[in-house]
Amino acid sequence: MNLCPRLRGRPRCQENVISRPDIVEKAFIAFAEHGYEGVSLRQIASQCGVSDSLLHHHFGSKQQLWQEAADNFIKPLMATLTTDLETLAQSNQPAEALRHNLPLSIKNLVASPAALGFIFREGDINNERADYLRNTYMRPYLARLDNLFNQAVADEHFRPISPVARHVLILGFLRSLVIPAHLQDELAPHLQSPQTTAALIDEVATLLINGFSSTPLAPTLGATSHV
Repeated sequence: MNLCPRLRGRPRCQENVISRPDIVEKAFIAFAEHGYEGVSLRQIASQCGVSDSLLHHHFGSKQQLWQEAADNFIKPLMATLTTDLETLAQSNQPAEALRHNLPLSIKNLVASPAALGFIFREGDINNERADYLRNTYMRPYLARLDNLFNQAVADEHFRPISPVARHVLILGFLRSLVIPAHLQDELAPHLQSPQTTAALIDEVATLLINGFSSTPLAPTLGATSHV
């Protein structure tokens, strides 16, 4: 679908032909890299080779474009994570499911750096967009994780740790992979390739699971632990 020919009663469009999904993708990347307040509709239009009035015509506002970007890219990612979690949960061994799911979920998220940037940059501010992401995508997934943790605690495989402590540890690690801030130099060697990043994720996931577990995994000396 190309957007320009759909305009009626307006001057002949001189912009490049670009599809709606391509515009949404470019907007998603811009929001992920710069945050909602850090990019204007005019800047997104310029990146797409169209006028900002055309974007207003088709999307209504920057807020509506942002929400369409969220629904197009965050929704399928969270659906994949939830499906993976539910598949593992069917084993009726919640502790073992979580041991496998934690590094897997982190790796799936890190494989979509733009999605993580989109989530965390918006999450730094309390507003309706942050609330939309939390209530629509993040909290339902975390609630399902909490159910599994509670089952593992009931089975006496995990220690009774508060949900907020778990969330801080897991989400804090995820955020550092996308926005290293003061750890840029220290994290750089671990983020230089998919292999080094995966090794770091395995190491941290093992540490986290050991912290949650009533019977921690034995550490592997001289090598990165894998769970």
